[in-house]
Amino acid sequence: MSESATTPRTWSEPHAWLFVAPVLATASGWEDWLSQGEGQLEKLARSADRELGKGRGTARSVVFENGVAGVWRVNRHGGLLGGLQGDRYLSAERLQQEVELSEALRAEQVRTPRVLVALAVKDGKKWRQHLVTEEVAGAETVFAARSNPAALEKAGELMHQVFELGLWATDLHPDNLLWREEDQTCWLIDLAGAKRFPQPLDATQRSARVDRFLRYYRKHAGEEPEGTARLRESLR
Repeated sequence: MSESATTPRTWSEPHAWLFVAPVLATASGWEDWLSQGEGQLEKLARSADRELGKGRGTARSVVFENGVAGVWRVNRHGGLLGGLQGDRYLSAERLQQEVELSEALRAEQVRTPRVLVALAVKDGKKWRQHLVTEEVAGAETVFAARSNPAALEKAGELMHQVFELGLWATDLHPDNLLWREEDQTCWLIDLAGAKRFPQPLDATQRSARVDRFLRYYRKHAGEEPEGTARLRESLR
């Protein structure tokens, strides 16, 4: 098997940076994405014509020529910066860090969709950041599956795994975890802004992440689902 079939590829110019996963990298023409990538993504999204989620920005389906299905989103700032900066960044760095973190977590057997394409494009003095991750077919969010105790249990197992790996995910909430009933698996999505410490999270850090996770239920569903006491206990 050739190296290009097993390793990702990257391209870089002063105005753009591109990462392509091995499953796509063997195709030709990727260098053109440094100047045409945003238009190519829009074309693929229009062809698929399917929205997959909201969050800070609409996630849209894209299907590449080899049939691989992905979920495309544009990185956006959260909180106060979201209103000021929107989808503009000072560099490609945050997107590059997100790709590196995703690759590292997958190497540790964390279920997080692999990055298919990452594209950062400079527009004037600021950058836009695009990320396409592999679609987890047949999945719904853990929030949508809140009446299913198994979904919350598996979410707890995944959270314990990433806490032990030192992951601090700023947006760790039930709409950023996917539940797939078919094989009883839970997946972590949206690593934007997340970071990994060299040691497992301590008790205070874990408690803060769990509080953030459960507060989402209270805010958007009016109450926490059954089983949250056990979840808290298991993640201390």
